[in-house]
Amino acid sequence: MTSADLAFLAIASDADFDAVAEAAFRRQMRDNPVYQAYAEDAAWTGWASVPYLPVEAFKLASVAAFDPAEAEAVFESSGTGQGTSARRYVQHLSAYEASFCEAFRRAFGSGPFTLVGHLPAYAERGARSSLLYMVEGLIEAFGDAASGLFLDDHTVLERAAGHAERSGTPLVLFGAAFGLMDLVDARGWRLPDGARVVETGGMKTHRRETSRAALHAALADGFGLPAGNVWSEYGMAELLSQAYAPGGPGYAPPPWLRVRVVDPLDPSQDLPDGTPGRLALCDLASADACPFLLTDDRAVRHADGRFEVLGRLPAASLRGCNFLLER
Repeated sequence: MTSADLAFLAIASDADFDAVAEAAFRRQMRDNPVYQAYAEDAAWTGWASVPYLPVEAFKLASVAAFDPAEAEAVFESSGTGQGTSARRYVQHLSAYEASFCEAFRRAFGSGPFTLVGHLPAYAERGARSSLLYMVEGLIEAFGDAASGLFLDDHTVLERAAGHAERSGTPLVLFGAAFGLMDLVDARGWRLPDGARVVETGGMKTHRRETSRAALHAALADGFGLPAGNVWSEYGMAELLSQAYAPGGPGYAPPPWLRVRVVDPLDPSQDLPDGTPGRLALCDLASADACPFLLTDDRAVRHADGRFEVLGRLPAASLRGCNFLLER
């Protein structure tokens, strides 16, 4: 891996972002056949106005700016919807590790933490899960001796909470929404003061669907915490970056991740701040695959750069990847 692969970590200004984004675009046009086919003869006009690739492409083709056979890992989407899972080829895992560790440090601090993960469905997928890899990596980088993953053995969380209470080490519990709700349904919890619960999505489960506000209220009550101690993490298999919402609805992206909200039927048109539309992401940690991504999420952007996710867009509002099927 070259220093260019980690250039996103040094971004400290708009000029830095523009320079790294331009280099990433030129790499896509040179080395990524899928993006070349989609963007055709596009020229560099700025990170907010180049073509953004619909995430559906990751289900239909090998999206990579390198030989996919040389990938150090292949992550797959969770497949909560219908159809084929997306496949994300990762050229260098060290770039992913640098991204998720620095994003976590910016949001939470340097620790150490008593860091616990409850990811039952993701654990079943093993090495295919980017979320599982991330939480394991965060435990290794920031967790103390009481940290770890657990499935059905709730004593792991009990011991971690007791250790955090006695030592004063902050407790952070990562979990998918449905798994966290199963935990609080199983019994009452009283996590230490200052503990934070981080839900990683999965609002629609095998047995129910709920709003994020209702979920956070239920988790705060179930874990005995103030509402502001329930956080959200935004990420997806197609990205190597995450954004955290600290005790509220707005996700704060790290410096190398920029957000657009565009017209669902005309993704070249940005919508004004505060107007719901389709979420587009420029993730400069993802230059090995595609940093310019058009998601299927309905979102709203705020003037400070934060964004809220309002749910999924209906299929009729999505501009798909027919260009891949026609070639």
